[in-house]
Amino acid sequence: MSFNCQDISVSKVDLAKVQLDAAIAGYYEAKGVVAITLAGTAEEIFGEMLSRDGQENAVEKIASLPQMLQISTDPKKRIAYLNDLRNNLKHAKDKLEDNFVMTEFDAYLMIVRALGNASLLGIQDSYLMKNFREFHKPKA
Repeated sequence: MSFNCQDISVSKVDLAKVQLDAAIAGYYEAKGVVAITLAGTAEEIFGEMLSRDGQENAVEKIASLPQMLQISTDPKKRIAYLNDLRNNLKHAKDKLEDNFVMTEFDAYLMIVRALGNASLLGIQDSYLMKNFREFHKPKA
């Protein structure tokens, strides 16, 4: 997607796919901040689209797992916990959150969440999305 000094019309789905592709590329280039931030943006866009349609999105599905009750009995607090790292990368309101830990697995999970939402929406995979799914699918 290029501007070429012109206005362009874009869809949220296309924007989110571009961001997810860049996140996947960032993941393979060991750029964790890029991968988490851009995958998180795509995940949120796709997730909101699902919510608008009355469907449960990936983070809501994860938050409803019985194991997540160890974090809190409040679903909103479980979702906040799952979104904590993504939000720490985007915001700087709380000085106590100026330093934090992130891992390669955090980037992987955010990409998987975005891919999950894309699947729930029936969005056709880009080349990078398809390759990520193929490379990381469970081995029999």
